[in-house]
Amino acid sequence: MERDFEQRLKSSLSRNVEIPQSVLDKAEGAFNEIRNQRKQRSAKKFVSFKERWMAAAAVVLFLGLTFNQPVIAAIKATFWGNHTGVERAVENGYGQELQTASVKSQGVETKVTNVVIDKSRLGLSVDVKFDDLKALKNVESMNLDMLITDSQGNVISGDGYPNQPVGGFDSITDDTNKNSGSLRYNVLFQSPSSSIPQTDQLNVEIKSIALYAKGRADKPLKVIKGPWEQKVSLDKQFANTKGITYTAANNNEVFSIDSAELLPTGFNVKFSLATPNPNDETIISRVQLVDSKGNSYKSSGMADMSTVNNKAVVSMTFEVSSFDKVDWFKLMYKDANGKNSVVKLVKAAK
Repeated sequence: MERDFEQRLKSSLSRNVEIPQSVLDKAEGAFNEIRNQRKQRSAKKFVSFKERWMAAAAVVLFLGLTFNQPVIAAIKATFWGNHTGVERAVENGYGQELQTASVKSQGVETKVTNVVIDKSRLGLSVDVKFDDLKALKNVESMNLDMLITDSQGNVISGDGYPNQPVGGFDSITDDTNKNSGSLRYNVLFQSPSSSIPQTDQLNVEIKSIALYAKGRADKPLKVIKGPWEQKVSLDKQFANTKGITYTAANNNEVFSIDSAELLPTGFNVKFSLATPNPNDETIISRVQLVDSKGNSYKSSGMADMSTVNNKAVVSMTFEVSSFDKVDWFKLMYKDANGKNSVVKLVKAAK
């Protein structure tokens, strides 16, 4: 990304959500990391389907899921460091490499190659091959306008569809094979409310493909209209994912847990907070999760926030996996005056 685009992005985010300087500093570090990449170039797409979806971090990167251990070892430090819950899940075999046929239209061939899914995350890798190599001249990244539904036709993600479970996504384009006419689009859809339906099949429709030049993520070089449609049959582990339920050992009138479930790709927690300003989005950045060994986990970068009975009700996912086998957690909130509220989360009795 060029410097002027970075500044416009920060400015735009600051107009909608008051982002702490510490978060902006992390964003600057992320931008520096992007500049240093040679083979993998990223295209960040911020999506807001409703005003109540908040971005708690200014920049989040997502590594394309290849599920190949040598590849994971080589590149996870650069990208998966921001989504360690997904990283842990994939390292433990919670991912599927697909053998489905490709779909071709308008001289472009697409194929969904990898998937990982639970109630809070959906990660896809899509290979896109162009007959015309000249179409990729000056192209650094792409964005796929996708409509994703489950086996019952329920919308999981799609622009313009109300009440969908996905609140936003992060994407990155791998242009390693650009000279042979191929790009790989890696995308992570996130549901802060942890409401992605469990299913044995995904229907993936790519409506259009937008190609972008370096430093021009605000305006595509070219948009190719589809559609490209593919049905993806999922492994049984995705159709009936069982999380680990946690309950609060010490709820109180100020800070209480409504639900908490540790999933393969993250720990989803919904809590209520009595605060003078329940609409204050910076609440999200003042919540911290610590486990029984003292390890601290950051949030996924998105949250679902609403106001109920003058309390802030927040649903968010933290970057820890059910494969981490944690006995208990502490969820901590520090208010604007520096006062801490702490709730201990323990595994629910079976």
